Amino acid sequence: MEYEDISKKLVIEFSDFLIDEDDYDLPYIVAGNFQRFLLESYNNNEKEIYHKGLDFIEKLHLSYCSKVRELATIGYLESFLDWSDKDTLFNDLGAESKKWWVELNLFWSGEIKYIGESFI
Repeated sequence: MEYEDISKKLVIEFSDFLIDEDDYDLPYIVAGNFQRFLLESYNNNEKEIYHKGLDFIEKLHLSYCSKVRELATIGYLESFLDWSDKDTLFNDLGAESKKWWVELNLFWSGEIKYIGESFI
């Protein structure tokens, strides 16, 4: 998936997720809005949408494009840090997303200096 196409792809795959026309070129804003969309889906027991959203993020993490992978971590995963049920979220993430979730938490706890440091 190309970096420039992520927002358009979200709208296609998630018909109930709406993006302001002005936000198509602001992928990090879209990522935060998508996190809120998934939280609402999770809270409304719409587990299929919630899991499909986490699968979408996993696909971003598996991209060949470094900008897409960075957006998956810094834009999408990082916006989940304020969720109250982080254990369920972690268990529901794909394998690659779990690695980056752990990395985010190590960074925010001050155990590493930058995200990705553990992989060097």
